[in-house]
Amino acid sequence: MQLTKEKEISRKKLLERLLSLSLEEVERRSKNVENRIQKLTQYINAKCIMVYYPLKGEVNLLGIMRKALSEKRICFPVVRGDDMFPYQVKNLDTDFVSGPFGTRQPDLQKTVPVPVQDLDLVFVPGIGFDRQRNRLGRGAGFYDRFLKTVSSKTKKLGVAFDFQVLTDLPHISAQDEKVDILITDTTCF
Repeated sequence: MQLTKEKEISRKKLLERLLSLSLEEVERRSKNVENRIQKLTQYINAKCIMVYYPLKGEVNLLGIMRKALSEKRICFPVVRGDDMFPYQVKNLDTDFVSGPFGTRQPDLQKTVPVPVQDLDLVFVPGIGFDRQRNRLGRGAGFYDRFLKTVSSKTKKLGVAFDFQVLTDLPHISAQDEKVDILITDTTCF
């Protein structure tokens, strides 16, 4: 109970900070994250990537994904029930519809499902992370459940702005999935 309360307090503080960012600041910081990603061996070598469509204040990776469309399979999650499934997108302007919780997700009429085992790299958003690469999500558990299904060869790359990385986050190791790499606008570890 105490841990859940601590998670909610951390989530609320970090979400307030994210939502207070101007569009210009999100764009500038996101470009810095994208520049770091372009240098990562895991990104360079990845043939099939799953990324998220950013919510307000989140790191926006659509620019780097737009460039990668011609050389990599780019997937976005579709939420059905309590689970997420990767769907390959070919056009970032026309292949999306409104999804649950204010998200944008692939239009099932224009996109195709991709087997989870095909994913080489999954970009994982979060409200917060810590230096041990624990992640604090929005609280519904979609990414935690999804990340439990990916292959051991699939790299889980958390993306955040530097202020979202805390010294320590409350987490429940049996349910909260860690990321393999965490990249921010100022560092990568």
